[in-house]
Amino acid sequence: MQQIPEANIKDAAQGLRAIAHELRLAVLCHLISGPMCVHELMEATGASQSNLSQHLSKMRLMGIITNEKRGQQVYYRIPNQEFLSLVEVLKRIYCPEACAPGIGEV
Repeated sequence: MQQIPEANIKDAAQGLRAIAHELRLAVLCHLISGPMCVHELMEATGASQSNLSQHLSKMRLMGIITNEKRGQQVYYRIPNQEFLSLVEVLKRIYCPEACAPGIGEV
């Protein structure tokens, strides 16, 4: 069996620690559906602007999310498709009711 390089394990652990916070996970779950501005994320999470900004900044510095200014608004998104898939899997595991098909969907 091939061993996984220790540096890769450390990177993975660091990335998982970066999202291991309730607010950061909530933000990521909302960003699954697409880019959102700070105001939308504040409404969706119930977080204050200063608290949300601190967490958005940390995730941006870690490369988990990116931002783009559109006029007066700053929009955030998950740029890495693999990371987006990871968040989708976490949502299916821990929030299956939010992922259940709607009426008439299969």
